[in-house]
Amino acid sequence: MKIKFKLESSFNDGIDVVCKKCKELSSECKCKAIKIKILPKNQHKIKYKLNKINNKLVSSFYPFYIDNEKELLKTLKKKFGCGGNIEIIDDYVQINLQGNIIELATLELQKLGFSTI
Repeated sequence: MKIKFKLESSFNDGIDVVCKKCKELSSECKCKAIKIKILPKNQHKIKYKLNKINNKLVSSFYPFYIDNEKELLKTLKKKFGCGGNIEIIDDYVQINLQGNIIELATLELQKLGFSTI
């Protein structure tokens, strides 16, 4: 295991930790530089699946090729009153929402202009 240290003054309050994916310092992380291709909403074919994580149901929707995934997540979370997160997997974005809300979320995604399978 290779550990990197910086011996210079830094006046920010954050702690520079090692990224779990690329094993670099978070300030030099290469994972953030991953480019995601962008497609128009009507060209998306959104799939969904229901997972069980820590004995709780999670609805996952993928692949999204958009640049404003945080706004979409915020809209869906407010609409359904649930928690959720974004995962970047290879070249696409996956949105996870807490609970079994696949039917409701697919209808909402269709209203927003995405096509679901």
